[in-house]
Amino acid sequence: MKGKLGALFLIFAFLAFQGCLGTPSPTGNQRLIPLKEANLEAVFEQNEGLEIMLEDAKELRDFYRRGVQQKAKAEKLFQEKAYPEALKLYRSSNDSFFTLLRYIDQDSAEYMLFEDTHILFFPNLLMADNELKMGLILQTMRQEGPARRCWKRALTSIQKSLQAERTEWGLSLQEKLISLSQAKNN
Repeated sequence: MKGKLGALFLIFAFLAFQGCLGTPSPTGNQRLIPLKEANLEAVFEQNEGLEIMLEDAKELRDFYRRGVQQKAKAEKLFQEKAYPEALKLYRSSNDSFFTLLRYIDQDSAEYMLFEDTHILFFPNLLMADNELKMGLILQTMRQEGPARRCWKRALTSIQKSLQAERTEWGLSLQEKLISLSQAKNN
């Protein structure tokens, strides 16, 4: 009996030790990743190809790719000022990112997708950018309260992104969001 309890204890101790070996928290002196290395166009380029439909998304990478693809469509509509359609696609993109973030909640400039294949993995940053754009659309539609709520959610997402990876892209987005939030408070 004591031998079985001892073995069981060792198994639990081993599992607890393995749990401590998770993703290391970022250090305060992490390098700043420049825009030329991590930017929206590069993320879009890495996720081009066969469109992922929601019903076909089975793995987390499918949800990420779907979120990026929905965002790419929304960006085009946003530029064309087709705001209601863009708003729907930004929300759809965020739904995919939200599903993903329940399991992997840290951004990474070198996320290993497959063996020796790394991608730009920024679900928090992309969600923040979506929320920024949704807020701008809502502001254009004279819905100031919902716009401010979008920007508040965006600030939360951008802070999570910057905790994991300090990027020029993230810092510039944070500046825009702070500027918009302060302009609304004055």
